[in-house]
Amino acid sequence: MGENSSADRFRTVFKGAGVVFAGTILELGISFIAQLLIARYLGPTGFGAVSIGVTIMTASSIVVLVGLDSGIGRFLPRYEDAASRRGVLVSGFQIAIPLSLLAAGGIFLAAGPISVRIFSDPSVAPVIRVFAVALPFAALVRLTVGSVQGMQQSLPKVAVQNVALPTTRFLLIAGVLAFGLGAVAAAWAYGLAYVVAASIGAYYLIRHTPLLADVEPVPMRRELLAFSAPLVVTAAMLQVLSHIDTFIVGYFATTGDVGVYNVVYRLAQLLTVVLSAFGFIVMPTISSLDADDATAEIRRTYQVAAKWILLATLPVFLVIALFPEMVIKLTFGNEYVPGAAALSVLAVGFFTHAIVGPNGNALTSVGRTRLIMYDNVAVAITNVALNFALVPRYGILGAAVATSMSYGLLNALYTYQLYRETGIQPFTRGMVRPFGVALALVGLIYWVTTTFFTVTLPLLVAMFGVFLGLYGLIILRFGGIEEEEILLLWSFEERFGVDLGPLKRIAEKLHG
Repeated sequence: MGENSSADRFRTVFKGAGVVFAGTILELGISFIAQLLIARYLGPTGFGAVSIGVTIMTASSIVVLVGLDSGIGRFLPRYEDAASRRGVLVSGFQIAIPLSLLAAGGIFLAAGPISVRIFSDPSVAPVIRVFAVALPFAALVRLTVGSVQGMQQSLPKVAVQNVALPTTRFLLIAGVLAFGLGAVAAAWAYGLAYVVAASIGAYYLIRHTPLLADVEPVPMRRELLAFSAPLVVTAAMLQVLSHIDTFIVGYFATTGDVGVYNVVYRLAQLLTVVLSAFGFIVMPTISSLDADDATAEIRRTYQVAAKWILLATLPVFLVIALFPEMVIKLTFGNEYVPGAAALSVLAVGFFTHAIVGPNGNALTSVGRTRLIMYDNVAVAITNVALNFALVPRYGILGAAVATSMSYGLLNALYTYQLYRETGIQPFTRGMVRPFGVALALVGLIYWVTTTFFTVTLPLLVAMFGVFLGLYGLIILRFGGIEEEEILLLWSFEERFGVDLGPLKRIAEKLHG
């Protein structure tokens, strides 16, 4: 593949990731403020009830899709004709929508027993019923995102998931706060936001995809299910990994402990923002390359994405992991400070995603969904066992340890499977050297800060600024600029008519 093709490919990946990243940052900012307000207003117990409802809805909406959102995202790029593309979409929706309605009805009817027998808190039942009503709309949002991914477009995903959903939720939550309403009203704020986002998603699907095109769809149910069937188990196991700790904490502890744990869990999840942005656009890109048997191109696409995921995530990880108490105080308040140790532990677990890059997306793109299923079953079983062993004795800290160990195991398995099946691994000199030097630098800064000073917010901001300045130099000096980045500079210069001559010369010199 020539230089121009490589430049176009990497420009597509980074441009798409950039759009999704910007949208994700916007979503996180709005959602974070809304969550912060609700958590402070309702307190740990009320927020814990809402967190339980959100967890049930989120987990159920993913499981009932039986992996079809990922299947649609993978199959659409492989077809050019409208009949086949419409077949992919229609087949996916014919399976997923009825399943989501059945699941919603079952959860609505079982809300009472769930609240009493699992959480020992009958006040949680009305909240669960609200989220049961919202479940089909949440599933439709996910199907829309999968369809957008398959169409290799970023803006519609940003509009639906990153703008409409959090903005509507924020406005409705503001209304809840203004009128002094409780947890059930807050649950409706979350649920109605999914109704609005799903409506916008349906509009996009009707207007900009072949879903209702005037062409006979090619039936794809068998192909989609053959690909997605392992993802059914995978999705269920991922939900066990992501949410079983919430249920076990609620069972062995209190609804208030659930609220504290969900606050620190959400803070730790900030470390997956860059991974999510790159993963969204990398999966269809690798899938297209896999269809052409372009293994070398897949390897470089994966490695460049993995490098920048790690380098971009590292500064946030260091702040959260090293100063968890201050992070919690500045955001959700003193009521949630008991979760500080759990936050540091969870940060380590989520950072394992950044170390190895979008390995799960890459395995999905090259069709190794059965291996993903096996890995997730093993990790889910491990996670359940660890949670039952640790939560009764150590509470939310035990849940954090179980979750982090499980994520570490999952990423180790994914990375091993990816390497064994394709020969692809994430580690390059341009990734490892800046990472190692940066860790040594932060160790020195942390020792100086904690040994000779009292850590305050102004001092932390100052030290973080010093680190970022030196970190940029480390990236440039120790291999952070590689051939693909130089190609991106050329593409940017050609597209926007900007003279980047000095910057290109510096990059080329550093590249050697």
